[in-house]
Amino acid sequence: MVGACDGDLTQKSSGWAHYEALGRPKLICAPMVDGSELPFRVLVGRYGAQLCYSPMINSTLYVRDEKYRRDVFSSSREDEPPLAAQIAGHDPQTMLECGRLLQTHCDAVDINLGCPQGIARRGRYGAFLQDEWELLEEIVST
Repeated sequence: MVGACDGDLTQKSSGWAHYEALGRPKLICAPMVDGSELPFRVLVGRYGAQLCYSPMINSTLYVRDEKYRRDVFSSSREDEPPLAAQIAGHDPQTMLECGRLLQTHCDAVDINLGCPQGIARRGRYGAFLQDEWELLEEIVST
């Protein structure tokens, strides 16, 4: 599957064009804590999932720590459905760098704007970014 992340992140597609490029998925396996790793994604793909999410990836740790990169994210492009890598963070440049590191291993990069947990509040990511509209705009436009 060739998706919008298979290349240069400076080439942004529209939402609809990206949806089309992914094959118009309707059966999507959302990100789950301790449940979105590669073996599970392969399994749900066999049962019809048309798009799966990675576990949440801390963008700062992913950029700075090679061991974290190996431990938190793996993909097998042949055996799993199209993949959206979900990143969390609050620094636009770090999140961009994280996306660039991931771009050849996924079909889309998703910004976590939904995590309501206390750790997300302390880390300034997830649902708590929605309280910081200027920062959120900077992240999305970077």
